[in-house]
Amino acid sequence: METAIAFLGMVLPLTLSPGPATIALAGLGMRSGVVAAIPFYTGMMASCAVIALAAAFGLNELFLASPLAYDTVRYLGIAYIVYLAVRIFRSAPPVEGTVVRLYGLRDGLLLSVLNAKYYVVVSAVFSQFLLPGADSNGLVVAALITLVALSQAVWLVAGAGLRPLMRSPLAFRIQSLVFSVSLLGVAVYLLLRN
Repeated sequence: METAIAFLGMVLPLTLSPGPATIALAGLGMRSGVVAAIPFYTGMMASCAVIALAAAFGLNELFLASPLAYDTVRYLGIAYIVYLAVRIFRSAPPVEGTVVRLYGLRDGLLLSVLNAKYYVVVSAVFSQFLLPGADSNGLVVAALITLVALSQAVWLVAGAGLRPLMRSPLAFRIQSLVFSVSLLGVAVYLLLRN
């Protein structure tokens, strides 16, 4: 029971804290609603699951052994976050009665694969809770993937809950600006930190 409490105490703050994925999901939920965001969310969760499984089998060792590999993912991720911010900023307000699919499955896959924060979260959690040869390792991996999925869904649904506030073109522009600047802020933070 103590291990479960420690696991939740570590994972929930890490997965619920703002980052590129959570900001993109909240913005997409606000702009397009939950249903239109499902392809993006599915892509994110699919790549998160693959990354978690790969990390459990040693992907983290690659990043520890090769700072160049980690930096490559990090800088590509920063560039992709900037690209997403520009897409949000440049998008047009939705026409009443239409579904806007700003991001799709591929975008969700790419954001997660290039999200250095996720690799750090996985490394931090697995370094504390995966034990060599332990029968519980599969449960740890499954629990992390599940909590990431739930945490990301919270941001998506919260953003969608704010959707009624975005009816006017001015509100839409303000929302576009806020989420674009937020993503750019994350990109700058990631670029400046070591």
